[in-house]
Amino acid sequence: MELYVHIPFCVKKCNYCDFLSMPADDTVKKQYVQALKNEIGYYAESLPEKLETIYFGGGTPSVLMPEQLTELLDLIRSKFDVCPDAEITIEINPATMEYNGLHKLRKAGFNRLSIGLQSVQNDKLLLLGRIHTYEQFLHIYSDARKAGFQNINIDCMSALPGQFLEEYTEGLHNIISLNPEHISSYSLILEENTPFYEQYANHKELLPDEETDRAMYHETKRILQAAGYYRYEISNYAKAGFESKHNSGYWERVPYLGVGLGASSFIRGYRTRNIGDLKQYISLWTLTKEPVNEDLYQQYDEIEQISKEDAMAEFFFLGLRMSRGVSLQQFEAQFGCSAFERFSKELQELEKEKLILVDRNQDRIALTEFGMDVSNWVFEKFI
Repeated sequence: MELYVHIPFCVKKCNYCDFLSMPADDTVKKQYVQALKNEIGYYAESLPEKLETIYFGGGTPSVLMPEQLTELLDLIRSKFDVCPDAEITIEINPATMEYNGLHKLRKAGFNRLSIGLQSVQNDKLLLLGRIHTYEQFLHIYSDARKAGFQNINIDCMSALPGQFLEEYTEGLHNIISLNPEHISSYSLILEENTPFYEQYANHKELLPDEETDRAMYHETKRILQAAGYYRYEISNYAKAGFESKHNSGYWERVPYLGVGLGASSFIRGYRTRNIGDLKQYISLWTLTKEPVNEDLYQQYDEIEQISKEDAMAEFFFLGLRMSRGVSLQQFEAQFGCSAFERFSKELQELEKEKLILVDRNQDRIALTEFGMDVSNWVFEKFI
């Protein structure tokens, strides 16, 4: 099983971000941490499964004090059966961390960092609403190495307003020169209810055109693979042995528990989403350390039992995100029927259009390069 810990706080919400995050003062942060501890303790008693990965995401987890983050990780380790070699990741913003904090996090047991860089150009960082500069990123990256982190991911974005192919690829080379173990590269998506959506949804001419966007996508793969980074998922590249175990678990439908404001879980055939109102969340988990009303499921904004049909569809539209694709034997073992029995029409059509590669000898179905390019269209076939 995997554990996701949501820290919803940030110094300032970025212009493109639609995640559940917000600024908060120290008092609210302290109240939230205590509520989070109570929630962790509640679930630990009912979920005896061993934890293979732990992921602190946000928001910006590094806006909490290192001591608070250490307390949370220590509690998790005391309450859950955590694998000795568990991958334990924390997301950080370069402007909210320093060497002493990184040293404390590494000593506490965090062994993987995910640093939100997004761009090496300071004008683009300002446009995105990021609170850090490229120089601050370089400084914190160096400090992370000194603190002992040997597994670091760097997030970067493409297709930004006013961005040209040449400046994007130049930035990619700068990132590669730092020799991180993992690189995530995402194309900008305009999400509703964000400043970017208000600014650009009706002015697409201010964004790179589709041809440039596609060129950035293809150059990302070419440049990173030439530098020794293997694309193991549509937007994620890693050196051998440094694929994100936690994120891979999502795509492989590994059960996961999400704790914290608005966090999602997938356990025993149910998907749930926690309360998304901060005051309600703190109130609920501060007032009680006992199980909340199981009839009303007060802790959830959403709860859904996954049907067998939905689970079979998820197997494909999640699993095909991975470059290695999905296993036909695993499908049959999980669902008691052949994938070609359930999705005969869809698989035949996709194979005919050269969007998937069916390798019966190797027991796998995977997207072709062309299939990767139009992956969302492929996934819709299974929904």
